[in-house]
Amino acid sequence: MNALGNYSLYIAFGLSVWGVASAYLSYRNRDERYLRSALHAIYGICGLVVLAIILLWAALLRNDFTLKYVWEYSRTTQPAIYKITALWGGMDGSLLFWCGLLAIFSALAITFNRKNNMRHLPFTSMILLMTLGFFLFLLSFKTNPFEPLRDSAGILVSTYTPQMMQGVQGNGLNPLLQNFYMAIHPPMLYTGLVGFAIPFAFILGALAHRERNTFWMRSARNWAVFAWMTLGVGILLGGYWAYIELGWGGYWAWDPVENASFLPWVMGTAFLHTFLMQEKRGIYRFWNVFFIVMAFLLSIYGTYLTRSGILQSVHAFGQEDPSIPWYFQLGNIFLLFMAIMAIVSFGLILRRRALLKSGQELESAGSRESMFLYGSLLLGLIGFVVLFGLSSPIFYRMVTHHELNRGPEYYNPRILPIALMVLLVMGIASVSPWKKGGWASYRKQLAIPFVAGLSALVASIFAFLRGGQASLADFHSRPLTYIYLFACVSFSFFVSAIILEEYFRTARQAHRMGRAGKLSCLLSPFRENPRRYGGYVVHLGIVCVFLGVAFSATFQREYQESMKPGDAVRFGPYVVRMADLEHDDLNADLQKVNDVRIWADLQVFRGNKLVALLRPMRVFYSANPQQPTYEVAIHSTLMRDFYTLLAGFDLNSNSATIGAFVNPMVAWLWLGGVLLLVGGLTALIPMRKW
Repeated sequence: MNALGNYSLYIAFGLSVWGVASAYLSYRNRDERYLRSALHAIYGICGLVVLAIILLWAALLRNDFTLKYVWEYSRTTQPAIYKITALWGGMDGSLLFWCGLLAIFSALAITFNRKNNMRHLPFTSMILLMTLGFFLFLLSFKTNPFEPLRDSAGILVSTYTPQMMQGVQGNGLNPLLQNFYMAIHPPMLYTGLVGFAIPFAFILGALAHRERNTFWMRSARNWAVFAWMTLGVGILLGGYWAYIELGWGGYWAWDPVENASFLPWVMGTAFLHTFLMQEKRGIYRFWNVFFIVMAFLLSIYGTYLTRSGILQSVHAFGQEDPSIPWYFQLGNIFLLFMAIMAIVSFGLILRRRALLKSGQELESAGSRESMFLYGSLLLGLIGFVVLFGLSSPIFYRMVTHHELNRGPEYYNPRILPIALMVLLVMGIASVSPWKKGGWASYRKQLAIPFVAGLSALVASIFAFLRGGQASLADFHSRPLTYIYLFACVSFSFFVSAIILEEYFRTARQAHRMGRAGKLSCLLSPFRENPRRYGGYVVHLGIVCVFLGVAFSATFQREYQESMKPGDAVRFGPYVVRMADLEHDDLNADLQKVNDVRIWADLQVFRGNKLVALLRPMRVFYSANPQQPTYEVAIHSTLMRDFYTLLAGFDLNSNSATIGAFVNPMVAWLWLGGVLLLVGGLTALIPMRKW
């Protein structure tokens, strides 16, 4: 079975080479016979890679420790769900999963577009096959998940007797990854990162073949929305995993690998907005190609950073073996592939630059077309700041041989003002007139939103001043933080008012025209224009994320107290009573159980009312008992989270150190993620299909 998985990867790599050659010959000679051969190669690769994934899953589930990958990331006592998620828990398996997604997406994209977009399929399929070939080369010759396991003496474990195999338990999955959300977060993240390859290939294919048919644009847009949506939800799920698993009270630390996933999402966001302008007005063609090329290249760049070991991160997969020749090191292979794809992409842009000229000129700096460009360029500027912060430590270490850490102190002052400008432009663009814009056209549209934003600003300042001297002292210690907070509140209400006013205006119009009853008319905007109003739902989700980040970052409070059973301690607005300190059997054989847990039973009161029973834990996993993990316990409401963790314990004295955070409005982040998902799915609904 394992040999079958191995051979399937080798054959798939051979098919990718054949497919690239066939697609190129079809492109040069306009011969459909070569094209059919290339498309059949994609289907063949899809089947072979999916087979390899199924075989690796089967090996993980049956504890086949004759494979090195299974031994490294699984264990006999590991629950089945984490044996399944072990597929993407290590480098080799995650690359196989990545390649499988790309193969499936490529086959689906080709199937849905064979009849309508035959003209640009040769170059499109060549790009997809080149990308598949790159990952299949790695899987076949560099990071093969079917590599057999050898013991310290170099003997194949597959030659062991059954009695000898009983002593092989497996190393086990990293304890930090044994979490339910790690079963969802990586697949969503990979789906988004891989998904950008499809619109990238479509747009380059259309450019190479000078294709002006609009059907490919709809396909490219749908794939881009799908990739953008899943990547965004994946990023938020990763933030939630960090929030509940790492025990630090936060969800985003500008970690290098966090930034690596954020970059293609930002560029994808910019692409979706300029692409809409190309569909509507035939403009921004150059920016469309630029942003989608950057989204694709940055998704590969993020994969390079995660797997090359060049940057330290809790999300990284490890270090490169320095004994490997430089030309065969994983990071350098990634850099070579990125260089090839960049040369192909930007070389094609230069050759077809005449086709990328806009069909129309901008008529007004205040028009909707201009607002979309401003927003996209601001997003691109955010991407540049993050890319510089992410990459500069690499070059700094190469030159000085010292480490340079870029954290919140670098990113926050640079990103926050640009992000607030994006929020403001996002609202104004929703009501901007086409072609021409000016104060007269905005005055009526923005009257109510302006009042809403101004009222929110006044109310937030008044609420802050009610804190008295303590609030003023805090303001003087970090004035920019509060200025950004007040601006965020004001802009958020401004944008929300614009969106709600537009929505209810459309619903009232439908009701006046008698097209629906009072209840049904509330859905009429989504039925008539799901793309537009799905986008509005996404914008509301972005507003929720802004508010959640602003309030939790500004007003987070941290506490820590040593407690014994029966003790009661105040943590901010809450009083916590520790009922007991309990644990599993501490003498349990870690060869027979997956984990041993120690926990505190906490009763949380607000005033005289019991509001929650919480059980923060420390968990000792058999895979790595020397490094226990946190299992935090959270009482969450829409206004605040009360976040508790077992920071330390002494079983001899029956005491525990309880850490706590009061995090305002963190739930708005996760609400924003739900709205992003709902809005993205709504925007994918074909027009007038309800």
